[in-house]
Order: sequence, then C-alpha cells, then structure tokens
Amino acid sequence: MLIRNKEEGFTLVELLVVIAIIGLLTTLSVAAVKTAKAKANIAKALHDADVISQAIQTLGNDTFQWPGHQRVGEVATTTNNEICGTDLSGDDCGARTLEAGTSGLIANDSGVPFSGWTGPYLPSLPIDAWGRQYFFDTDYSVDINNEPCGCEGGGCSDAVVVGSYGPDGEGVPDGAGAYGCDDIIKILLK
Repeated sequence: MLIRNKEEGFTLVELLVVIAIIGLLTTLSVAAVKTAKAKANIAKALHDADVISQAIQTLGNDTFQWPGHQRVGEVATTTNNEICGTDLSGDDCGARTLEAGTSGLIANDSGVPFSGWTGPYLPSLPIDAWGRQYFFDTDYSVDINNEPCGCEGGGCSDAVVVGSYGPDGEGVPDGAGAYGCDDIIKILLK
C-alpha cells in the first residue's frame, strides 16, 4: 500500500491538465466575444440605416426630393446618383456625402435650397461601427433575397437603399456599379 505524504504538491501532469483547461476556456470565451461584437456591429449599422432612412423619408415628405435633389419614389440610374463617404480604398462620391448640404438631412443646400425644407432631419450623421460614413444610392442592385446582387441569390433588380460598406469597408461603386457582399442595407424602394 502506498501512503502519500500530505506535504506533497500537484504533479506536473496535473498542473499541465489544469493549464490546458484554462487555455481552452479562454479560447472559447474570446471566440464568443468576437462573435457577439460582430453581431452588435451589424445591429448598430441596421439601426443607423433605419434612422437615416426615416430622415430621408421625412425630407422627401417635406420637399418632394431625396438627398442630392433626386426625385422621391424613383429608382434613378442617372450618373452620380450615389451619395457616399470614403470607403477603405479611398474611393468616394466627391463632395456628395449625406453630411453635405446637398443631401438636405443636416442642413439645407446653400446652392439650390430644398423648397419646403423644415430640417435638420438629423442632429448629426452617425458613423458606422467600422468608422465610415453611410451611403444613399437610388440604383443599388439587390437580388431576390434583398441582399447585394451577385453574392448569393439571382434575379437582380435596382432599389433605393441606405447602407454601410460593412466590415470590409469596400464599396464605392466602380464602373460596373458593384458594392460589397458584406454591405448592410436598408431598402427604401424596390
């Protein structure tokens, strides 16, 4: 019969098992926090897009125009119809941002004022969870699932949307008019 001395400590194997368990629990909790943060960022972008779209609808009710003096209730494929901030690649829509007076959300256009404007419709424009401005596009291409066209579903059509470039930060349309598959959008009209 083996008698253990009460003053003995843990064996090396016991210590390694405890350290491995602690490491595994730490890894699992870090992964859970990352997943929760990603979901929270998407929820913030969806909420902000909803708030901006409500402001755009109110602007449209007052002035019969959407940002950039575009016609309310119309999917417009005209040149320069996008209103956006700079994406991760440095692409932008020039001075046409949702913060500019030409959008009519925060200030009335000093060049060509919106008739009937009673704003500001937003006290300030929120920034998405990834630090970029939201966009407004009157010919954003969506699929049958109301997701960015070319990502999963087929049957694409144009829609009026407010959105975020999403986690990858890419999205100002090039000549083909493409945005990113991770864009987070709120459809105003389809």
